[in-house]
Amino acid sequence: MSKEHFTDQELADVKAAQRLAYDAVAAVEAQLYEGITEKQAAQAIEDWLRERGVRRFFHYGFAWFGDRTRFKNFVKAEGGALSSILNPKIAHFGKQFQPTDRPLRRGDAVILDVGPVVNGFACDMGYSCSLGGEEDEEFHAARMALEPHRALILDLVRRGEPQSRIYKEVDALIAEQGYENIHSYYPGSVIAHKVGKVPGTRLPTFRIQGFSPQAIAYLSGHLLASTLRPRLNRTPLWGETSDRPCEPGLWAVEPHLGKGDIGAKWEELLVVTEDDAYWLDDDLPHVRYWQRHRTA
Repeated sequence: MSKEHFTDQELADVKAAQRLAYDAVAAVEAQLYEGITEKQAAQAIEDWLRERGVRRFFHYGFAWFGDRTRFKNFVKAEGGALSSILNPKIAHFGKQFQPTDRPLRRGDAVILDVGPVVNGFACDMGYSCSLGGEEDEEFHAARMALEPHRALILDLVRRGEPQSRIYKEVDALIAEQGYENIHSYYPGSVIAHKVGKVPGTRLPTFRIQGFSPQAIAYLSGHLLASTLRPRLNRTPLWGETSDRPCEPGLWAVEPHLGKGDIGAKWEELLVVTEDDAYWLDDDLPHVRYWQRHRTA
């Protein structure tokens, strides 16, 4: 179950789903105002997608404002990925990571994150912006600091490096840039996780701390396979102790850094095949942001 291969048409469908998710958060970004709450912003993402035909989610909308973008004062995950997922205190499955009534203030950093399911395939994306706009120098610096991580991760995946080494290389670069590794707060301290064709899309769905039962079934199935047959199946959660290269499939990669009251991340899909790896889409908002400011 662990390895996943996709046809060109399936990848085109997933790419369209990822673009749709980015369009959703861009639309919500344009509607942000002082006083809107995290709950309202997260709901707006979901509403926008539902209006365009999305009926199921890998995970529902997340929105974090201000110092919550860097998970300030949050509990950090301990133990393995499976125990982290089952721990009610830990992100995203814990209340501390759920959207709150915290209102948006001028100058706040913002992270918007959602994972729609389209034609049975899940995508997952995350996007950083701010109410202060591009004039906020600290937030701009954090967004630009994320740029080299995209090339670094792709290069090391293509070279077949173990996930643990890639994780540590990213961690070292974050520290060199003067930031803290914030993705270490996720379940299993993961920097990425697999997505793909989710099971049970004809069954009823509901929320389990922001995720759908279908998403949990998808990840749990891969985790069970990796536990029962570790030589043939690898964990779908890419953390600091993952000692094997990325296996074929779709990986939602989400480096997340922070400093002070600011956190920033990007999350997009990486396609890994038997002999190559590439980003599913090179025309995404954070990539265009970097290109625009490199040439400014």
